[in-house]
Amino acid sequence: MFGYRVWGIVYYIEYIMAKIYAVKFADGTRWLGDNWADCVKQIKGRTGVKHKAFLKLDDAKAWLSGTVVRKEGLRIYVDGSFIPTSEYAGWSWVAVENNVEITNAFGKTPYTAASRNIDGELYAAWKAMEYLAHIQRKGVICHDYQGVASWALGEWKANSVVAQVYISKIADIKIWATFEKVSGHSGDHWNDRADDLAKRALVKNESSSGY
Repeated sequence: MFGYRVWGIVYYIEYIMAKIYAVKFADGTRWLGDNWADCVKQIKGRTGVKHKAFLKLDDAKAWLSGTVVRKEGLRIYVDGSFIPTSEYAGWSWVAVENNVEITNAFGKTPYTAASRNIDGELYAAWKAMEYLAHIQRKGVICHDYQGVASWALGEWKANSVVAQVYISKIADIKIWATFEKVSGHSGDHWNDRADDLAKRALVKNESSSGY
């Protein structure tokens, strides 16, 4: 975001960064481009195709090659999911240490999702912090929904019931966690893993306790 000052008033101009589009085909071939219309031409009418949009070329190349960015320490990736055919939200967390998955947990919220996938995001973060408290270790909660951190840290006012319940549940266990924002659907391997598990809970009605 750029800013400029005119007569004591600051005006901001937000620019949209160009996106990089990456495509994986079922036969193993790949495609990179910076134009959505061209990307559509590549994927239209073809089966077994996966595609993602990125802001950085290196991230797009890493996704195409299957490269996983190595991050040290205990990190827990959390995510939520929602589909219109379910009254509940899916949730998941994936515990990763030194880039190796240790365990995971996923399922459906035990209550109806008034705030759709946000219910799943917050429920996942709560359960991830419970896991950290259970093993008595500090870890990084990696989230793609900002409310996970902002409500936990008191940066956002909790107006919704789901946010109020979240704050209450983590009051005594959030000391085990620090928070890191990751970009959703950006090719982050572990964020994608958490996303897939949260969706599986809804689509296949599966669950895992994690420990």
